[in-house]
Amino acid sequence: MKTNKLFILGLSVLSILFTNCDNKEDATTSQNEFNFGATVSRDFKGKIVDENNNPIANATVTLNGYEVTTNSSGIFSYVNASVKERFAYFTAEKDGFLSGSRTVMTHDGLNELTIMLLTPKVDMIQTGEIATVTVGNTSIKFDGAFTTESGEVYNGTVKVLSADLPANDPKVFDKMPGSLLAIDSNGDYKGLETFGMVNVELYGSDNQKLQLTEGHTAKITMDIATQAQQAIAPNIMPMWYFDVKKGVWVEEGFSERIGNQYVGNVSHFTVWNNDWAYPVANLNVVVTNADGTPVQGVKVEIFRPSVTAPADHWNVPLISLGVTGSNGTLSAGVPYNEVFVFRAYNINGLLINTQELPASTLANRTVYVVIPFNDRVATTKKN
Repeated sequence: MKTNKLFILGLSVLSILFTNCDNKEDATTSQNEFNFGATVSRDFKGKIVDENNNPIANATVTLNGYEVTTNSSGIFSYVNASVKERFAYFTAEKDGFLSGSRTVMTHDGLNELTIMLLTPKVDMIQTGEIATVTVGNTSIKFDGAFTTESGEVYNGTVKVLSADLPANDPKVFDKMPGSLLAIDSNGDYKGLETFGMVNVELYGSDNQKLQLTEGHTAKITMDIATQAQQAIAPNIMPMWYFDVKKGVWVEEGFSERIGNQYVGNVSHFTVWNNDWAYPVANLNVVVTNADGTPVQGVKVEIFRPSVTAPADHWNVPLISLGVTGSNGTLSAGVPYNEVFVFRAYNINGLLINTQELPASTLANRTVYVVIPFNDRVATTKKN
């Protein structure tokens, strides 16, 4: 499917809501908070892949400090892992790839996930010299001052590994780290709508990790990907970096719109993101057949009509893509108090339903969906 503008929900694997479903409202919390839930034991099965969805063997995957290695099929697993009910953060590394990660809202039964590792563009620059590196539709201008992670001044060749993640890339949700759950400058949890990202890692001649010298910055210039985004992009856009330790995005600085580009300065490198932010609520989803059996593998695209140009209404704006687990459930962070439009797909990838879900002022909601399946045709009705 062709995408002009991509919206992605704050918490990674979303699940499925659609069609004439009942809404059950749960306990209310502040719209500026996000409830990660209790500590629970969960089972996970995951796969590490490259950009062509080929499996990556011998990748190192870490969850809460515990490392496992993928097999020849790129598969890894954790049994009875201790995580938060609505937050499990996985990281993955393999030589020759940029580091990757995924944040999962968990459910009972087996939780499945995929982490995509990116093959970087490689550029060599020198300390003490101004240099510009271009990757895709993004450029990064360095002033030549670098240090090691321990703070020692570094002199010599700098290897710049980078990947461009434009908002109109249909795989941007797979390629990005974590999810789009974020903490703004006031310490409030938000969901993000991306206008583009760039992933940068810096290494010295001995393959040691580098950073920009304290007090120095690099300038990131990023194209606004589509005409649809250009029509609504504000003059000032908050910038967010991905905190690799916490597994969330953190607001730091801003970009200025110059023509159809965003230009901003950053003081360190990880993945950087130009994003709109919105208050985030928690949505739990339960999907069953008419006989009460759980429905696994239902896929959904979600978008926000309130911020989508009419011409794009059916063409584009993904908030998130996810599938129901073996027990037919999933939880997700969603924009607070907004109308959502959902598209649901069966396991064959066929569109089976579309639904508008009314706005809610509560921070926690549960949606029950009943799907009478009949071969490739499915409809739903109220419980």
